[in-house]
Amino acid sequence: MTETNLPPPGAGRKFPATFWTANTIELFERAAYYAMASFMVIFLKETLGFKPTLATFLNGTLLWGLIYFLPILSGTLADKFGYKRSLSVAFVLISFGYFVMAGTERLAPVLFDRGGDPLAGFLLMAVTGILLIGVGGSIVKPCIAGTVQKTAGQRATLAFGIFYMVINIGSVIGRIIAYFIRQGGFSIKGLLELRVERIFGVAGIPKIFIVSTAFALLGLIVTLFLYREPEYVSDGRKDGQAVRKRTLGQAVLGIFTVLGNVRFVFFILVIAMFWFLYIQLYNLMPLFLRHIDPNAPVELYTLANPIMIVALQMAITRLVKRWTPVQSIMIGAGVVTAGMLVNVIPPLLVSDIYRQVHLGALVLPFAGLFLLLSIASMAVGEMMASPRIFEYIGAIAPKGQEGLYLGYANLPIALASIVGGPIGGRMFEHFISDRVEKGLAPQTIPIWLIIGGIGLVSMILLYVYDRLVLGRKKESSS
Repeated sequence: MTETNLPPPGAGRKFPATFWTANTIELFERAAYYAMASFMVIFLKETLGFKPTLATFLNGTLLWGLIYFLPILSGTLADKFGYKRSLSVAFVLISFGYFVMAGTERLAPVLFDRGGDPLAGFLLMAVTGILLIGVGGSIVKPCIAGTVQKTAGQRATLAFGIFYMVINIGSVIGRIIAYFIRQGGFSIKGLLELRVERIFGVAGIPKIFIVSTAFALLGLIVTLFLYREPEYVSDGRKDGQAVRKRTLGQAVLGIFTVLGNVRFVFFILVIAMFWFLYIQLYNLMPLFLRHIDPNAPVELYTLANPIMIVALQMAITRLVKRWTPVQSIMIGAGVVTAGMLVNVIPPLLVSDIYRQVHLGALVLPFAGLFLLLSIASMAVGEMMASPRIFEYIGAIAPKGQEGLYLGYANLPIALASIVGGPIGGRMFEHFISDRVEKGLAPQTIPIWLIIGGIGLVSMILLYVYDRLVLGRKKESSS
């Protein structure tokens, strides 16, 4: 499929139509995902009645684990069967998965309850929905990134900058629309009224899954009618290597090749500790927000993350260019760690961290102010570290295997999600919910000290890795 004898599609002044179509698809898919992401663990805990540890296991280990681990294999299958066909299948799975989640509360008791515990039916439907969303989402990622790569021409940096911006714009749109739908609906001068509970018979948090379903269906429509299969890679090379399709068997063998590199595995584990902090934004933090404010609009709190990225991405990119990749990653990890540790401050300043603070029209619990600062700082740290992680992996990979190793750049997020989701839920149970049930005062400080400690350890180990392991490698090669 690679035709290097033809002029690359991005060589002209404009990106081809397929590039913009792919970004539109990505916008809808991300809007669908982030419309519900902030409330997934809340839905599992409050609506379906699962324990925090189980809720974060389903969201972190299962959903995020699938989305970030499966592209290792799904990307190979997408190359084999074509991006258009793969995307079509993916959006069918995703749409159905969101719709299953929307109907879980109403349908599970009807379909599975035989006078026993309704949680079993809830669990079966929730797992089904999450599997569909996770597998579908894992297919979308390599297809869209691959399309951007193939249509970028000689302007890959700009192309992926646009792609990254589109992700965050979709995130903002999805959260805002989900908030208004969850609050009741839209009404424009009495001419247009959209009330999901009237149309689909669902109310409260489950309505956000209808929003996600609608966005996913829009992605499917664009895929079916507008998307065109990209025909060639920009210059016949990717990550310094000739582009060749891999078989599924080669993809599986690649896992053993990469994991057989002890130094790289160590680096993956260190970076996973950094991402452990980030994934708490969608696991521990929503639970904590609803603890300090039972009616907290979680999607509006987490909106600080993509807004910061959209507003500051270019400035941060210019700033980190002055630093080496490892310096940028370490400073980014430090910013995120400091952001987590600010949540220790509220109980040290006041005895009642739940009391409402009025900031004009905005009313937040006192601890919520610091949590908002924490979420914003996570965005800054992510912008500093995330792009440089890919650059660093390319630099430390064995010569001639850069592309193979970069294919595993998302593995740290997968590991952090698989392990970190349930840990965040367990900490919430141990230090907060279990104590409240026993009539004891919750202990919030240990949670943030533990998470901050993990961030600090990741910075230290990254420094050790860069100085000792890579330092010796550089000395031996000089």
